[in-house]
Amino acid sequence: MQDIKNSEEYKNLWTRANYDDLTKVLNRRAGRERLISLFEKARTESRMLVVSLCDVNDLKQINDRYGHREGDNMLRYVAQAMSQELKEKDILFRLSGDEFVMAFYDENENNAEKRMQRILAYLKEKKNSRKVVYETSFSYGLVEIYPEECYIVEDLLEKADCRMYIQKRNYHILRAKQRLEQQKDSGVREFLYDKEHLYDALMESTDDYIFVGNMKTGVFRYPPAMVKEFGLPGEVVENAAAFWGGKIHPYDERHFLESNQEIADGRMESHDIEYRARNARGEWIWLRCRGRMIRDERGEPNLFAGMITNLGRNHKTDHMTGLDNRFEFEGDAKKYMVDLEATEYLGIMLLDMDDFRNINDLNNRSFGDAVLKIIAQKIVKFLPANAKVYRMDGDEFGILFLNGCQEDALEVFCRIQRHFQKIQDYKGRKYYCTMSAGFASYPEDSDDYQELLQYANYSLECSKLKGKNRLTVFTQEILESRGRKLEMTELLRESIERGFTGFSLNYQPLIVSGTKQLCGAEALARWQCTAFGDVPPSEFIRILEQSGLIINAGKWVFREAVRQCSEWIKRRPGFRMSINLSYPQMLEEDFEVFVLGTLDTFHVPYENITLEVTETYLIEQDGIVHDIMERLQEKGIQTAMDDFGMGYSSLFELKNTPADIVKIDQGFVSGLTTDMFTATFIRSITELCHDVGKMVCMEGIKTEEDYNVAKEIGVDLIQGYYFSKALPPGKFEEVFL
Repeated sequence: MQDIKNSEEYKNLWTRANYDDLTKVLNRRAGRERLISLFEKARTESRMLVVSLCDVNDLKQINDRYGHREGDNMLRYVAQAMSQELKEKDILFRLSGDEFVMAFYDENENNAEKRMQRILAYLKEKKNSRKVVYETSFSYGLVEIYPEECYIVEDLLEKADCRMYIQKRNYHILRAKQRLEQQKDSGVREFLYDKEHLYDALMESTDDYIFVGNMKTGVFRYPPAMVKEFGLPGEVVENAAAFWGGKIHPYDERHFLESNQEIADGRMESHDIEYRARNARGEWIWLRCRGRMIRDERGEPNLFAGMITNLGRNHKTDHMTGLDNRFEFEGDAKKYMVDLEATEYLGIMLLDMDDFRNINDLNNRSFGDAVLKIIAQKIVKFLPANAKVYRMDGDEFGILFLNGCQEDALEVFCRIQRHFQKIQDYKGRKYYCTMSAGFASYPEDSDDYQELLQYANYSLECSKLKGKNRLTVFTQEILESRGRKLEMTELLRESIERGFTGFSLNYQPLIVSGTKQLCGAEALARWQCTAFGDVPPSEFIRILEQSGLIINAGKWVFREAVRQCSEWIKRRPGFRMSINLSYPQMLEEDFEVFVLGTLDTFHVPYENITLEVTETYLIEQDGIVHDIMERLQEKGIQTAMDDFGMGYSSLFELKNTPADIVKIDQGFVSGLTTDMFTATFIRSITELCHDVGKMVCMEGIKTEEDYNVAKEIGVDLIQGYYFSKALPPGKFEEVFL
């Protein structure tokens, strides 16, 4: 009973980790991984792929009017309808609150369009039969991918998102027309007024600059006060976007243009931004521009109107949080760094909210804005007298620590971390948000503001990569490591594209403990590049995994190891080749076909191959990995659990693993001859494995004393420098074959 209980427990853990609790489809993380694998599969097999980003229509209105329970029912209903349209190799996952992603394998855009329409037709049919009063539909954007095209997931989804918004916009236009027709039918009288007089009345009744622009002609109208202040050519300005854009401060230009592009592309219908513009006297004036787009009956941009508030030359406040903005942060930091007499030390901390997008996706942007205000207020309370917090951008804050020491910053972050470790509440809604931080200081790290800010950003990136919810203090090692990693990623990509130049395999012997006879070898990847020479596997393999290059690299390693094995079994028929696998490799839909096909191509018997998977993958992903390993075992392929003892598995879990061989990590060898506990622990593992029919391999044996203890304990196989390090194929043949 205990075995079943634990098996079910792990299965449940894996399901919760990979599937969305509400809709029972893949979650964002697992879906993204499957999508990357599907890209590679389509590219390898020269198949087309169509990706669809879907956004449920009017979910917020459904939640507001009928309750969140009904909104959840709607999401489950849509997910179920989408699932029914999936073929064997297609995937579906929930991207965010009301967004889903579908990927159609070996399909073109026309066929994918038909399948999407079938889903919508099904939803409409069921809506009528269930007598649902609200809309049950979604908008979608399709992207067709040819085998020779290369996309990263983020770029692909952004492209699909843009296409989806076109459809979403048309949907809202249609709904607006329907409401208008309903109003006409209800006998509501039209309200008539003189638009020219209205504009004049509004212009004269406020100190703000009211503007209106024709988006089809590019002609804008501005009030006389704005014409005078900024030296405009007149109240009516042709090509106004280019003319006004030329007056924007260079630091604010990108922000200004991006916001306007979102309006033009239909991704946003309004904006509320702050920027600086040069007035007629050459002064930089802070402005707050709030505007809204009005579209014609075809959904095309028609009018853009709003108001511009003159905040003055000395504006420094972020209007949302009430904190000083990023420009004040920069100004204050530079001022302190110039004032050498008053400033002995200046610390810069950058804080970024972890997964803040989830808060917006699960609720809405206004709720997210409210959360930002709350967080800003709480950070202020945690600061000592010598520190000040600023709103940098989005969900990022900056803190300046004047004089004091690094410990001040560490203490502040600890306070913030402790507070946000627990679930927060705002107006009855729960949210969870931790923070990551990076820290750099003047003059220790740099005496240049831009460099100091960059170093703090690099440190923040490190915090994110290490698992978030932590503070990283800048070191030169971070700078060197970052530069090295970026360069190495490109060099790896180049090596792979050039037919894996610089890659090779070395082979470390596997020795039978009792006889010291050769059993086989483990294939170990090596990489040499012109810039860094021989790069340690621990470094370049991690980069391969993070960059997504591990799938192609893993296939190359497997093919090369199998090819080598085919040569060596001619001399020694019983020779076994051990080959390491990565988790992304095993997620490939054609993984088993690839493994068996490669062995058949090189005429290598299945029983001459051992596939090694790390302990972590076997325990965390048992539902997927176990099934794959068991199917390959049925074919005669042996499997091994690598690095046992470095994860979190228990002795009990050894019983449930499908591995034929358990490889004890070399980290235990250091205490093998001196520590009674270590020796007893390994003996217990060995006995348990033998009781359930598994072999044990001890890695990292370096001395004869290590060997004698391992042999006495009863391990079956041994690896380590006592016999040999990993050797190139020619040298391996010379020594062992």
